[in-house]
Amino acid sequence: MTLPKPGVSQTLARFVADTRWEDIPDPVKHEAKRALLNFFAVALAGCRTPPIEMALGSLAEFSGGKQATIVGRSERIDALNAAFLNAAGANVFDYCDTHLPTVVHPTAPLAPALLALSELRPVSGRDLLLAFVLGFEIECRVGGAVSPGHYPPAACSAPRRARRSSWASARRRSCGRWARPRRSRPASANA
Repeated sequence: MTLPKPGVSQTLARFVADTRWEDIPDPVKHEAKRALLNFFAVALAGCRTPPIEMALGSLAEFSGGKQATIVGRSERIDALNAAFLNAAGANVFDYCDTHLPTVVHPTAPLAPALLALSELRPVSGRDLLLAFVLGFEIECRVGGAVSPGHYPPAACSAPRRARRSSWASARRRSCGRWARPRRSRPASANA
């Protein structure tokens, strides 16, 4: 096992502390806005699903106040639980963005935390976007460092996971080995 170089935490902290909005390249700013737009789309899609209804029903009783918004709903709840519910809502259909080298879904946990915090301590849109860009960058760097090959890319696509599950459940009776079911679609459709 290789230990990280000394000073990694300090280097990341200095990077965050020293980076200004003007340092962020325009294409990165654009992609940050797209990622947040995607977050709101998937959070809206998931905000009234049964798992979110159940979680909200459980958490509301213990909520510390009506501090923060739950995307797509009129209810408000404490900031910590709002961040959780918004992250869960964004993940419920698993349509959130993916950083392919780490197979991390960076926006779904990051945006809700920043949005809930910004309701407690208002910030400008520019500062919110800067925090988002930096959080996204750090999340992906840490994900790559902690678990660079945790999931091979093929293991993480939903069609492949579903296909592998069907393989695992389809046993060939004659020899007792795992059977691979016939494809119902051309191979190119699963790529």
